[in-house]
Amino acid sequence: MTNRKRLQTGLWCSVLLVLSLTETASLGRPRGELKLSRPRGAVFQFHGPLGRRIKAGAGKWLIDTPGGNPGLLDMFARRDSGKPINLVPWAGEFVGKYLISGVQALSMSDSARLKKTLSGVVARLIDLQAPDGYLGPWPKRERLKGHWDLWGHYHVMLGLILWSEHTGDAEAMRSARKAADLICETYLDTGLRVHQAGSHEMNMSVIHVMARLGRQTGDKRYLRMSREILKDFEKAGDYFRTGLQGVEFFRTPRPRWESLHAIQGLVELYRITGDKRLRKAFLHHWASIRRFDMRNTGGFSSGEKATGNPYADSPIETCCVVAWCAVMIDALALTGDATIADDIELATFNALAGAQHPSGGWCTYDTPMNGRRIPSHLSILFQARADTPELNCCSVNGPRGFGMLRRWAVMTAEDRIAVNYYGPMLAKMTLADKTAIAVEVKGDYPIGETASVTVDAPADRELTVCLRIPKWSTRTQVSLNDRPVRNVKPGAYLEIRRRWSKNDKVTLRFNLAVRGISGDLEQRGRISLYRGPILLACDERFAAARTTSLDAAKLGEARAVAMDAKTAAAAGEHKPWLLVDAPTVDGTSVRLCDFASAGATGRGYRSWLAAENSRPPAPVPLDPSNGRGVAPGAIRFRLWRSIPAVKGQSAAAILISDSPTFERIALKHDFAGRRRTFVPSKHAGKLKPGVVYYWKAIARNAFGTTESIRPHRRFVIDSSLDPEPDAPETPYGQRIKDQMLVHAPLAGTVKPAFGRILDARGWKPAPGPGGKPKGAVEVDGKTGRILYALAAFPEHDFTAAIWVSVTSLPKSNFGQVFSAWCRGMDDPLRLVIHKGKLHARIEAGKFYGAKGFPVRPGQWLHAAAVKDGTKLTLYVNGRPHASAEAPETVESQAEDFAIGGNPHFTGPEHLAARLADLRLYARALTAKEVSDIFRSVAAKR
Repeated sequence: MTNRKRLQTGLWCSVLLVLSLTETASLGRPRGELKLSRPRGAVFQFHGPLGRRIKAGAGKWLIDTPGGNPGLLDMFARRDSGKPINLVPWAGEFVGKYLISGVQALSMSDSARLKKTLSGVVARLIDLQAPDGYLGPWPKRERLKGHWDLWGHYHVMLGLILWSEHTGDAEAMRSARKAADLICETYLDTGLRVHQAGSHEMNMSVIHVMARLGRQTGDKRYLRMSREILKDFEKAGDYFRTGLQGVEFFRTPRPRWESLHAIQGLVELYRITGDKRLRKAFLHHWASIRRFDMRNTGGFSSGEKATGNPYADSPIETCCVVAWCAVMIDALALTGDATIADDIELATFNALAGAQHPSGGWCTYDTPMNGRRIPSHLSILFQARADTPELNCCSVNGPRGFGMLRRWAVMTAEDRIAVNYYGPMLAKMTLADKTAIAVEVKGDYPIGETASVTVDAPADRELTVCLRIPKWSTRTQVSLNDRPVRNVKPGAYLEIRRRWSKNDKVTLRFNLAVRGISGDLEQRGRISLYRGPILLACDERFAAARTTSLDAAKLGEARAVAMDAKTAAAAGEHKPWLLVDAPTVDGTSVRLCDFASAGATGRGYRSWLAAENSRPPAPVPLDPSNGRGVAPGAIRFRLWRSIPAVKGQSAAAILISDSPTFERIALKHDFAGRRRTFVPSKHAGKLKPGVVYYWKAIARNAFGTTESIRPHRRFVIDSSLDPEPDAPETPYGQRIKDQMLVHAPLAGTVKPAFGRILDARGWKPAPGPGGKPKGAVEVDGKTGRILYALAAFPEHDFTAAIWVSVTSLPKSNFGQVFSAWCRGMDDPLRLVIHKGKLHARIEAGKFYGAKGFPVRPGQWLHAAAVKDGTKLTLYVNGRPHASAEAPETVESQAEDFAIGGNPHFTGPEHLAARLADLRLYARALTAKEVSDIFRSVAAKR
């Protein structure tokens, strides 16, 4: 079922019902449970590599920024001056993001200078607040009704709340509430809605801070305001309903990164109401990003949004990574899943540390997996103004990445303490019963393999200390006071309960063996190497840009090495944290460094490295999912991408268990590795109705196996559904003849002879190629478009053929004869009229196209596009016209296609034309077959 159809099902009810939020809902005691929380009044000191980065950021950026960028606050002072305002729409966020970063840094520092700087910023910010509570840079007539003004208020209000919580400054909290009151006065019971402010992903994110204030203050107006914004979600990103339905985040209507802060509002509303649907929707989107969009650095975004492809060499924005870390911390708090802390650690040591220059003086806008690092004040210079030369969205937000350490390094739950971070640190905090606790970690992790943890607690206080055992450390040794501790499991918390004294010491020794993760799509044939949580990269300072391929089968020979004089000279002022020599296939080695240090001098680097003898990339399960019911009988499974074939053996397996940890395997199904497979009824019948089953995919080759990541997909056998019959195994999930997927004669009707139609508009019967009445259909070029369903678009070879007579050339650039476009750079095939010519094209990560054939209005011609291996050929009237290069495999997510228009893009791509005899095959037709189709149809009409 397509996402569009899912959203049209009768499941949906009004959000007024969905939430179970009533006007009388109690806001006094949170109803939604958190498994882990940020400790109260916690103060941290961090040392080691990240400690130095935090100190550098405070000294070189946070303290100096207000003085060097007076417009940070002056923009608020001149908003009603009557003079033209020359600001980017999001300028109001700058001081809020700066303040959030600053308060977090202050809780990890005893810097008197930083506290004085922040105090001055807060005082002047409050002084510049308008009498009605407005805290933005726009004139009175525009307040909160446009630009990214609500987005700016979100960050400013959150910054003030954090300052108040850290310092006890009641005036800052009053200021935040005055701004919240103004938002309520503007949008509650006034006829205006937040949706009308535009910039929806951004402005609707204010739901997060409004719900947080509602939880903290008990003010029911803030809850009402949050409810109304949640209802407005339906008109934009629809994050709540799509989360409940299991729509992948990158397939939601608005998958931009800013919406991650809006999704955080679901967590706050869950905490207030206890409505588990809010929790479910949030966790679905978190898991979706983890599966489909988390980069090898731990970061998120591809051109500022989710795309379902973490392998593309597209920008990874610092702000996107910060928002992703905030979402992961919320997911960790909700679930207590230790592997989420693994992901946060990965992003912190790589994506966030890589975004900050080691000097602390600047951060990037884009921190690519492969490329160069450019200061944000250069790469997004358009955001700067004369009095804010260094300010942009990322420069003010970057330090928040390290600041979030205070939220996840150590967490608590009643009498439990979860230690998530093993870099050297000291954390002092207070438990819910006001017991004072100190946790200290010593060692040189993650460069070294050992960390020691001590807990200083009252002698009569029994506590459970939960120690995160990273999933990547397959053999972690743990001892308590030099005595071994048993039952140490990777990817889980090790729980030790006792009365702790400061003389008790837990020592952890991690397995830092270098390991590889195989790439896919754009990175196929490459691997990323890790040592512990540290991603390794080839920096041009230490190795040539193009080196001999790594030997993935010999990674056990990779070794951390000390810095010699030659390497030190090449490193210059900014020495790397870590150096590793990795083996190559020619028997030599290549020197790699930690990703955080790579490119520090402006040289190029790569973190996806050419390799041979590597395991297959991780498979990504798709359906069934979300705990959905499936019919008895044969069960069909779908992966996001096919698994590379292995000659002479099955390349993959589906494992099914009634346990999320797969302690018991209920069923194993081997298959070839295509995106679609099915378990026949004689095997699927072993599964019991009503039981929640978990499934994961395993990919394998001669060098090992790789399994899909958690959380695993779920389904339930629903005996109320009609049994699913067995069917021939095909990659398209349907019975097909001669590998034909769709055949629509279009003889006066759009109904297909084979296949399924989804929608048809703007068409009428028309004479066919031979002039026979009702021998074709005509689309009007305005709204005309006929949409047919597919289970999946063919991955390898395919053919589309159709008769077409253009009644008038398109006035816009494109007129679609046939198009399977589903999103940017994912159009597995199109036959398009462009500048008076018919073209055959593919968009699959990049553009492929055959030279066009001139067309004349009123002229009938038979067009066929044939993809055969790595060649795309355009046939016209049964003869090959032109050929072009094509990708060997097209990993498209298209589930339908259209004739006469684009199936999903609403722009002017309609074509005024007559169309006849549409055919789509999941194979490459031969030249003779194409000619025979042309001749047979021409003879009949």
